[in-house]
Order: sequence, then C-alpha cells, then structure tokens
Amino acid sequence: MSPLPVLIEPDVETRMSDGTVLRSTVYRPANDGGRYPVLLTRTPYGRNLAVNSAYFNPATVAAEGYGVILQDCRGRFGSDGIFNPSVNEASDGADTIAWAAGLPWSNGSVGMWGRSYFAETQWRAASLSPPALRALAPGISAGGNANNGALYRGGAYELGSRLGWGHASISANELLREFDDDPERREKELESWLDLDRGFADGSLFETLPLRKLSSQLGSFMNSHVLPSAGEDPGSPFTRLWDAASEKPVPLPTLHIGGWFDIFAPNTFDQYSGQLEMSRSQKGPVPRLIVGPWTHTNFTGSYPDINFGIAAASGMMDGLGDLSRLHTDWFDAVLKDRPERLHRVPPVLLYFMGENRWRGFEELPVPAGERSWYFGCDGALSPEPGPSGAAEYDYDPLDPVPTVGGATMIHGAFPAGPAHQKTIEARDDVIVFTSEAFTESLTLFGEVRASFFASTSAVDTDFVVRLCRVAADGTSLSLADGIVRASWRHSYTGNGRYVPGHEPSLVAPGSVHEYTVSLWQTAYTFAPGERLRVQVTSSCHPRWDRNLNTGRSAYESAETVVARQRIHFGELHPSRLSAGIL
Repeated sequence: MSPLPVLIEPDVETRMSDGTVLRSTVYRPANDGGRYPVLLTRTPYGRNLAVNSAYFNPATVAAEGYGVILQDCRGRFGSDGIFNPSVNEASDGADTIAWAAGLPWSNGSVGMWGRSYFAETQWRAASLSPPALRALAPGISAGGNANNGALYRGGAYELGSRLGWGHASISANELLREFDDDPERREKELESWLDLDRGFADGSLFETLPLRKLSSQLGSFMNSHVLPSAGEDPGSPFTRLWDAASEKPVPLPTLHIGGWFDIFAPNTFDQYSGQLEMSRSQKGPVPRLIVGPWTHTNFTGSYPDINFGIAAASGMMDGLGDLSRLHTDWFDAVLKDRPERLHRVPPVLLYFMGENRWRGFEELPVPAGERSWYFGCDGALSPEPGPSGAAEYDYDPLDPVPTVGGATMIHGAFPAGPAHQKTIEARDDVIVFTSEAFTESLTLFGEVRASFFASTSAVDTDFVVRLCRVAADGTSLSLADGIVRASWRHSYTGNGRYVPGHEPSLVAPGSVHEYTVSLWQTAYTFAPGERLRVQVTSSCHPRWDRNLNTGRSAYESAETVVARQRIHFGELHPSRLSAGIL
C-alpha cells in the first residue's frame, strides 16, 4: 500500500468526565472516507516536542493507515487542569480512549504507545479495562519498582534522576503556567530557574546539605512533588501509588521496549514477565520484548567511551528497520490482523554486548546456570573462597565518589551508560577485585547480584558494588551497579530486591553483617583475554543521596563523620558476585 496523505489537526479538544479539557495533536489519513485504528500517546512533556522520529514518527505511522493522537496530560502545556503526577492518568486515559474510539474516522480500536511517563499512562488507562483499548506498547516504562531503583535503590534515594526529572522535564512549563497572569513575576521566576539550571549543569547544586535547603531555590512543583521524597523512605505512600500502575498484567497484546542502562530496566522485565505468565495461564496474547544497549534517553548505542555500532541504534535495529517501523508492523499484526508483518522479527530481541550483536528468542531465555566469583586477598576475584581477610577504606561523605556512567538520568554533567572507570578506581575509597583473564568466551546474562560481608565504624553507611569489564589493555568499563544502605539491609536480603515489612535499623559499629546488592540485569559476553572486575565503595554521587554515616538523612542534616569500612572475605565470610550465564 502506498503511503496515504496525512492531515494534521493541531489543537483538538477532549472533555474529561469531570469537565476538564485536554488537548491533542492528531495525525490521520486525509479525508478519504476510510476508518482506521487509533494509536494514542499521552505525555506531560509537550505533545509537539516529545517524539523522536526513529522511536515513533507520527506522520509516517499515520500514512500507513492509522490515526495517531498525541495528547498533553492534564495540567501540562495545552491541556487544562492541574498536573498531579500519576493521579489522574487512569481516568483521563480511559476517557480519552472512549473519545478516540468514537471519532468519525476511527474504526473503534485503540492502541497506546510511548516511553517513560507515556508508558505509565498506558498501564494506568489499561487498569480500568476500557473496551476500545486493544494493545499497549510501553517503552522504558515508569510505573513499577519504586523501591528497586525508580525512586529508591537499596534504601538510598535516587537523587540525581528525581531532581533532574523534575527540573528539566516538568518545572519550567509549570512555572510559566503558574505566573501566566503576572508577566513581571514570571520573568523573575524564569531567571531564578535559569540560575538553578546552571547548578544542575555543573553539578554544584547537588553539593547542598542538608538537601531541604534547596527548597528556597525550587519552584512550587519541585517543592510539592519532588524534593519531599528525598526525606521519605522506601515503602512510602508515593511508592505505592507509583507501583500500582503496572502491578497487575492486562489481557492485551503488549510490546515492551527497554535498555540495559535504563533507569527503569527492572520494569521492562517485570512487566514483560507478568504479561508472559498471563499468556500462559489464560492462553492470551504472547508479549514481545526488545532490549538494546540503551539508556533512558539515548537509543543510539553510542557513548563517549564505547560505541556498539550503528546496528545497535534504534534507527537501524540490525537491518530490521527503526523502532518506528517496528511499532507500525506490530500494530499491523495485532490491530489489523496482519501477523505476516512480523515474520522477520523474533518475539524477543536482545542485544548482547561484547559480541555486539542482536539475538532472537521465542521468549526471554532462562540462564543456563549461575556462576560466582569470590573476593580475595590482594584484590583477587576467584571461583572459590580463599583465605580469610579483609580490605579497608575510609568513606568521607564530604568527598563522595562521583557518578561516572551507569543506569541513571541526571540533567547536566553526569551522562548515563557504560563508562571508563580509571578515575574512579584510582581513588583510595574504592577497592577492586579482579579475576584472571578468561581463556574462553563467557556470557553473563540475567540478574547480577553481590552478597558480601562488611563492617563499619559508623552506625549507618552505604555500600556500592559495580561490575566492570577489564579489556586486555587494562581499560575498565562499567556494566552494572547497585547500592545498599546498611540501615535498610533487612529490606533487601535474598536477591537484593525490596521486601516490605521491615523497619530500618542502625548497625553496631564494628559488627559484621551480610549485605545483598542487586545490580539488575545485563547481557555481556566476555572475550578471551578479558577480565571481570568488581568495585566496592560507599558512594556514587549525585546518582544516590549521600549517607552521612550518622544515622540521619542528607535531607535533614549536614553533620557528617568519616567511616572506616571493612569488606570481609574468605571461607567464613564468602563475599562474592553472582551472575547468570547463558
């Protein structure tokens, strides 16, 4: 079929059940009397600025015989009302789906697409089971794992990502709306916002202690919806609201898109797994999954310290077409009953770093086994525990280890993704354990976790663990990492994921405890001659808020003490890194 001419309607109104008017831009085939499925996305970031054409191009998708609707969420950009994150997305989504299904050119079937918050709006709308909703395509999806990295990780607060999101993605437009009727005040507030932005750009803003002092520099939105969570804990009411988005699978076809370095990577895998289990138990549609070497905002596969090649990018996808093309083919299959459109695309498509190629599977594979590497004397990392010993370092909260790479999203001077670790490993407060060179290829796949024994001179502290690849030339590249806060150790036992029902408890100085850190998932093939390295330290700032080593939070206090940390190993304390292998 030749592409259809496309009509763009820039300011289409939809009235919600409470009377609030939301506005959309609509792309649809020009009037030819036909009826088409609707593909809807809902965004708080501005409907006309928030789409990357290699991810989803509304014009070219509409030309394939779809009505594509991009709607501003309540209280954002062109839509009326007040933006209250996550609260209204279920009902507003359901109202919009019903409206879209009844448009004169619609055939009554609605699919949803979009990434990050756009993806959360899909899950929330689907939770109300609107009859016209037939498919979801969530990418790098929010709405899950609030206590496993979305808001908190191992008990620590996701400082950089949360403040960066509120400032860069939300607060400027909120400011313009808040002072729309007072141009003079608006200009003054915008100047203050720009001053604040300079502090984000160079990272100096994150040096503030206590964090609550930032309140005077922040606008209404940040003070209402972002900064307070820095003073809260895992399991807070907002974490429960956050997780409710996708806590239950839905009986719909789903296409899940994620990245190995995405801040919401666990959501992608959990949501896919929930849909897969439903497909088995209720004989429903089988979900599809794509995971690339991508971050939350970078789908190129190219980073300052490593380039995975053009085939890794969302614009190429190993010759399968860009993600916009794959979206179109998938919606053709599930909304137009054209399964042949996906004959070249496996149900699960994963990028394996190291070997730098895509691999296809019928479903997400289960690791063939698990292997562990044990910390040892003189920085050894061995397949068996060695003699008993300990490695020590001092952690000073006023001189934290800086964030270099990782699965993060920090506006300014801290890019995400895999990164060289030379400057990090040169510090006295970072210890490393390194394996012998591999003699044959080894693929790490799936969950990675560290279980280790540690003591501290403080009543509370943090431990950060990072997995790295060491090339034959000695270059160390970060692949995955995680953190645990000593006072929250009981909530992150087992596999390192949050378990509710445990109150935080301080540690007795000098007492040895076993800690577990989840490093999330990876897919990396080590080549012969390469080595595996584990870093252990006590900070990664500003990705996570600093532990002050006093038992008080960085939100409420500026008082710090230096902690003496000991990592114990050997047969009595078998500290180790464990990972699935394929």
